[in-house]
Amino acid sequence: MNFIVVGVIAPIAYFLLRMFVKRLVQNFILNAKKNSKVAEVQECQKCGVFKSVDDLTEKDNAYICKNNCSK
Repeated sequence: MNFIVVGVIAPIAYFLLRMFVKRLVQNFILNAKKNSKVAEVQECQKCGVFKSVDDLTEKDNAYICKNNCSK
């Protein structure tokens, strides 16, 4: 009987508990990122200044300042 509990039921319970906790943590992290008020920033390829994505335009997979580049 001990073999069934230790060898079969305990590993299954461990796997299910681990899967549940992993999903809980992943959902918590995703919700924290969604509710974050931090702006996404990128580096301007011309001047090298990091600015908000709203202040940059993307051309040929490179972010460039929309106006008044610092260089």
